[in-house]
Amino acid sequence: MARHGYPELEPDQRGVPDNSEEQPDVPQRRSMPTSLNVSHKQGRPIGTLLVSSAVVVWLGVLLFTTEPFPSTDPNEEPSIARPGSPTGPIDKASAGNSSAGLGEASSPDRPQRQSGLIPMEQRETAPNFSLPDLEGDNAELQDYTDQVLLLNFWATWCLPCRAEMPWFVDFQETWGEEGFQVLGVSLDEPGWSTVRPFLQSQPVNYRIALADTTESQSQFGIINILPTTWLIDRDGRIAAKHIGLVRQEEIAAEIDELLDEQIPRTTSSSLGVRTYNVSSATLQRKLTQ
Repeated sequence: MARHGYPELEPDQRGVPDNSEEQPDVPQRRSMPTSLNVSHKQGRPIGTLLVSSAVVVWLGVLLFTTEPFPSTDPNEEPSIARPGSPTGPIDKASAGNSSAGLGEASSPDRPQRQSGLIPMEQRETAPNFSLPDLEGDNAELQDYTDQVLLLNFWATWCLPCRAEMPWFVDFQETWGEEGFQVLGVSLDEPGWSTVRPFLQSQPVNYRIALADTTESQSQFGIINILPTTWLIDRDGRIAAKHIGLVRQEEIAAEIDELLDEQIPRTTSSSLGVRTYNVSSATLQRKLTQ
């Protein structure tokens, strides 16, 4: 019987598949990870695509290792430089967010800082150096007897060195009358012809000396990373070493500690040898009273 006025059709004429014949089994393809979901209709074997992807990744790794991404932090300062970097005027803005000016001197592997003061009994005597200073005199270790000395190795082309200089100016102004001095030792070549113009544009309130030859630099051993900063105690011994950009708060705390440090002293008298466990500055004040 026809329904709704339509003639009655055979099942295969109504669009209903005739399941009378058995359909062949079609294997179902296993779902692939998204990263490897490549259609075979592209006419390219999966193996070829995998090899191509591996080549792209390999090239990316090479680019990443040879050209590191620049820092995106506008306040970040480079931490180290090595002697031999190119010279040239670089403003503070470029120093904050770029390694320009460091050239081959920059290093992705920053050296480990030595934090904290070296125990008194382990401190080595500082080298008895002698260097020409900006005023035409000789800067020597004995000039700083009974004083805490910040000895800073720097250069005009070194961005981290230039970042530290305002801090050292503040240190000199704060502690200069309490037995503390800063001595900046420039490793610039060819020497004063480079250093003098720089200091005229960026003056400092502390003494500047020059070590622009291998012979003069050899007095301090190997200084191959700038900046390098030593703290020398009142007894002329190396109390701390900082390689790379110093941490302002850390080195300030060390200076303050050295100024308060009690260094054992021995003085001879007609009654024999007496030991005084007072700082030399305190002893000097007592002797002049």
